[in-house]
Amino acid sequence: MGTTIIKNQEFIILSKEVTNATKCIVTEISDEECFNVELISEERYFPEESLEFFSVSGSGILYFSTQLKEIDGKFLTVKYPDKSSVIQRRKYTRAEIHKNILIYTKEHTIRATIIDISAGGMCLIADTEMSKEKDYQTEINLEKNLTVNCKFKPVRVNIIEEKKYKISGQFLLMKNVDKIALTQYCLKKVTEIQNK
Repeated sequence: MGTTIIKNQEFIILSKEVTNATKCIVTEISDEECFNVELISEERYFPEESLEFFSVSGSGILYFSTQLKEIDGKFLTVKYPDKSSVIQRRKYTRAEIHKNILIYTKEHTIRATIIDISAGGMCLIADTEMSKEKDYQTEINLEKNLTVNCKFKPVRVNIIEEKKYKISGQFLLMKNVDKIALTQYCLKKVTEIQNK
């Protein structure tokens, strides 16, 4: 067993049975076969249920899927991921969406439509060219109770037709809670598409 999972590490758990993602903290690494976590809020899980775990870090997302072994209230014993399955740091999950937003500068407001998004950045179509030298402020309302405020820095700006630009960029100064919320949102959207 490597040092990928450590005591007091915080994870988000995604389950097909539980509608919301649940936070947990690793309390003990028992042996090479399992580790224990404590749920922040009590949820209903089932033995042998498949779960996805992820943790946001500066270099991306630590992600793996595994099975639940035992349940004792807010305490779960989880099977350590198979050595054959890769535990890796991977890029943020990207989801295709169609969402109108406003982007602000000191001088004016830009209307744009997001075409895909991840916790690291987004790609959008705008009616105004944006400078790669500037940072832009935006507020993204993804769902009823999910609004992300952040700065956006264009990385690539391409004209696709007259007065229409395709702009890809990264988020700056994003709070960790917003990264987690965006990651959950993207995973949910990708899952919805796969299950259609």
